[in-house]
Amino acid sequence: MKSALSVGCLVRTAIEAVLEYLVLKQLAGKSNVVKAIYSYFVEGASPSSIASELGMSKHQVRGYVQRIVEKAGSITRARAIVKYVVPHVMRIKPVIKPLDGTTARCSICGDEVFLVVAEEHVKRYHGALVNEYVASIIDIIRKEIVKARTEGYRVGEES
Repeated sequence: MKSALSVGCLVRTAIEAVLEYLVLKQLAGKSNVVKAIYSYFVEGASPSSIASELGMSKHQVRGYVQRIVEKAGSITRARAIVKYVVPHVMRIKPVIKPLDGTTARCSICGDEVFLVVAEEHVKRYHGALVNEYVASIIDIIRKEIVKARTEGYRVGEES
């Protein structure tokens, strides 16, 4: 039987893992991936309809969904995490700006990178920024939970 502490750490780790994945996508200018994940988990859209709407294949959508489920540990946990973190992630301004169909420029360091390695660039050279966003969003969600508990409603409900 797991103690409350180990379960709490597991959930915290899952939230951090999902958040890091989503923050990297957003900073790398791939907000369509973040939208696809939200559409699937929160709005209940099918991979085919998401793919059609966002210009990707249903197999890509399934891959993104699978990665989130793996990081969260279960589909139920993934759904809950995505519901509360994506609105905060979508407020992040991308740092990778496409130049053409294959290259982009990082607005932080000015490096020109291939779009296919944009996330790796952000993770490798601007990991502190990713960690800062992850910690900030977790802090915001904690405050929302505390406020919800003291005011007697659930996080995500209108007050």
